[in-house]
Amino acid sequence: MVIKVEKPVHCTLVGDAMIGKSTLVQSFMQKHIPQTPYVATVLETYEGCLDVDGHKHNISILDNAGQHDYETMRSCSYKDSEVLVLCYSVVDRNSFESIKEFWVPEVNSCSRRRKPIILVGTQTDLRTSDVDSSENVTNREGEKLAKDIGADTFVECSAHVSETVNHVFEVMTTAGLKFRKKKHGLMKRMFGK
Repeated sequence: MVIKVEKPVHCTLVGDAMIGKSTLVQSFMQKHIPQTPYVATVLETYEGCLDVDGHKHNISILDNAGQHDYETMRSCSYKDSEVLVLCYSVVDRNSFESIKEFWVPEVNSCSRRRKPIILVGTQTDLRTSDVDSSENVTNREGEKLAKDIGADTFVECSAHVSETVNHVFEVMTTAGLKFRKKKHGLMKRMFGK
């Protein structure tokens, strides 16, 4: 008997540097916050598995460099990805503004086919409500940005809260599976295969 192995859902994470993208992925992969000091990288690839609606799915995650001058390298990951995950920190307004000013134009210029976009606000554990900080980005602002950029879904998370971390990756996987099914249905209609 041949066992059919489903190919992993391919997701690409982008956003400014130092906003918690890598910590989010590592928290998902290791099921806890990494204890070693963060070392910036240009590109990290992770493979994992998670349960969505009672079914196990493999997920392949590309964690791209947040420095704006790596566009050429990132453009390859956009083409292969089934889900594009745009991240900002809820305590870094510059990273939030960078989504609309830099990341969305880059994603749109590198990806011809409309792929699911997930907007993720990270580091919610650092957002303070008792301080009048203009750096903090509210949930309502995140929802508005998601609508403005045409994101399929908006979520917030903290790498310290496993439920929110898992929710992010469940949303990513579900979006990728829906995209794959839609793409397969389109190919079937076009070519009868």
